[in-house]
Amino acid sequence: MFDLNKILNIYKASDVDSFIKELTGHTLEEKNLKYSDISSHWKFLGNNSSNGSSVNILKHGEKGLIERITNAIDAVIEKQKIKNNIVSATEATSIIKKAFPRYYENFSNLSKGEQFKVQTYDAANQVILAANDATGTTKITFDVIDQGTGISGENFPKTILSLNAGNKLSREKAYLIGAFGQGGSTSLPFTYATIIISKQNGHYYFTVVKEVELSDYKNSCYVYLTIDDQIPEAELTSQIDAEYEYLETFVESEAGTLIRMVETDISREYRTNDIAKEHMLINYIDTNLFNVGLPVKIVDNRANFRNNSSSQNRYAHGTFARLQNSKYVKKDWSGTLKVEVNNQTYNIDYYVILPEEESKWGSVSESKKIFQRLNVTEDPIIYTVNGQTITSESFNKFKNATGLNFLQYRLLIVINLDVLGMEKYKFFTSDRARIRETDKTRGFLDKVFEVIRNIDELKEINRIISEKAVTHDIDSELTEKIGDKVKSIYNKMLKGGNVVPNPGHRHRVTPDDEEDYLQEIKELEISMANTQFYSDQNINIILKTGAQKHVNENALIYMLVNDRAYYSFSASYMNGRIQYTISGKALKPGVYQIQYQYYKNNKLELESNTVAIEVISDKTPIIENKERNKIFDFHIHPVEEAELICDVIKNEVEKKVDIYLCLGTDQMKSEIFGFSTSNEKINEIKMKIIQPICLFALFMDKSYDSIEKPEEKNKMILNFVKSILSSELIQY
Repeated sequence: MFDLNKILNIYKASDVDSFIKELTGHTLEEKNLKYSDISSHWKFLGNNSSNGSSVNILKHGEKGLIERITNAIDAVIEKQKIKNNIVSATEATSIIKKAFPRYYENFSNLSKGEQFKVQTYDAANQVILAANDATGTTKITFDVIDQGTGISGENFPKTILSLNAGNKLSREKAYLIGAFGQGGSTSLPFTYATIIISKQNGHYYFTVVKEVELSDYKNSCYVYLTIDDQIPEAELTSQIDAEYEYLETFVESEAGTLIRMVETDISREYRTNDIAKEHMLINYIDTNLFNVGLPVKIVDNRANFRNNSSSQNRYAHGTFARLQNSKYVKKDWSGTLKVEVNNQTYNIDYYVILPEEESKWGSVSESKKIFQRLNVTEDPIIYTVNGQTITSESFNKFKNATGLNFLQYRLLIVINLDVLGMEKYKFFTSDRARIRETDKTRGFLDKVFEVIRNIDELKEINRIISEKAVTHDIDSELTEKIGDKVKSIYNKMLKGGNVVPNPGHRHRVTPDDEEDYLQEIKELEISMANTQFYSDQNINIILKTGAQKHVNENALIYMLVNDRAYYSFSASYMNGRIQYTISGKALKPGVYQIQYQYYKNNKLELESNTVAIEVISDKTPIIENKERNKIFDFHIHPVEEAELICDVIKNEVEKKVDIYLCLGTDQMKSEIFGFSTSNEKINEIKMKIIQPICLFALFMDKSYDSIEKPEEKNKMILNFVKSILSSELIQY
């Protein structure tokens, strides 16, 4: 029997090493370990020696943290279902209503506008997230605690230590929010070690999960601690002496589980600030647990924050609750849209979010700052299932479909897929991380866009904001003349089915020309614009190396598909990257884990991230060229403040193209005009570059529009402008 107090005082990597070495004789950090060296105390997670590919699927540690929190909430809901003799439930709210009636009533009143503040009442301390100090300042040791069912030692391998077991995927378990997540094990790669302690029937069971490099296995893997082939048990031999009070909640609870994520690596913006502060981790949790129905207590115990006078312990209630009483949500402009699909009507809520002062509505920076508090994805559309945010739709897709381009950071549309009933299962890819690209899902979203672009209130607020954003520092008559010229060139191109000509500029602009490439490969990163492919569609994968072309050509790099070497591809070598192409029909429909390994001197030097792709059984749909022979109206709008230097909005319904140019940015001043240049000279340069910029963006078309990051689009435009100014070939 082990001392629970000793386990509860493990917060750092060195603490973990000392503890497991004392128990097993190894820290798991030694070189040249074989499985036979550790097999008496460690078992493979999920009973799978190749479990690394199943675990390493997330890009950021905070997403793994969400998976742990959703599991904690599910444990509480499951316990209350049993405790309250609820035989069947289709959603969590029916259980919460009976288990925590005061909290449920308060939350319901808030939704109706009858309450202005959400209180925890009888749901307090059911789920706790605590941040504790780790080694140094770059990482955090997180505790996720629930007062749920608890897990007995014999059930650890079948539940919390299993992989892809699908414990929550039956329809009888549809009320559990984690049924649509990716599993708590996905948090493991971001921790030095994970300690699991669970209380059930007065007993405390525990284990340690850790990554290990074994010389007799190809890849690193995850193992968990056992004693005498069993999950060990701990006991509280004396009063709890842990430093933090919240741990008493766990020790004194009837049952529950504590997950300690030792030295967790999360995004820098979240780990360097108070996790309960606005714009920080609490907002990330609120967004992802949009309307899960239970509060999560947020506690920051780190020395730099717990003694601050402004520091406070808060609850994350989910963004839905925040939207109900936010002073930034403009109710006169917000509402519920109705979408009819297959003779069934669905209600979808939308919220217009604006600064308090109307004079600031046109400010992108002010609007973005507020929007991020409520939706850290920054996207205008989010999908939720069982209250959990699953994924989102980019603003690019939204603006092109609706033309409401001034509603970025000002409109939030929540598509609750629960309204689809059991149809919601068909909306997800197999890894439940994205919306499927099928006729059904495209049709649903198309209907949403169709309704949105015809909502008078949204068209009006878009117009109001546009008027506040447009600047008059450029002669409107001249921009109109330039617009007419671009319109003529563009429509001739469409009518003839040719590309947009680039007057006076012959050579190709490549933004990468300014980058420095290395003489050796020091990084491997898979970058894919699309991860879902039709059965007859070529699969293109970009592997970033940062090295020069000749280095890439001579490097020994293996492609792994589902942990096995794969050779049925063609490769194109470039500076900084390699493009791999797998021909259509080479992979059968299904989900595949893609990874790359770089060998140097016959030794594994680097491994890339792992990306999940899906091949669906549908064939590529035939899309007619609807643009050809169309005559588009054309307008250029100079704006005072925007994220993009050039933003193209093509409305194929109204046959109109609007280009919004923000030429007064600090980037333009520093890289194009110069800060000491007179306003007269700046305006002269602006008038020279407007037409080429517009034509360039139109020429790039989908290649430009598909770039999601504003800084990358701006870099492309800046490099283009530099090249045409230096060439002195602009036609006046």
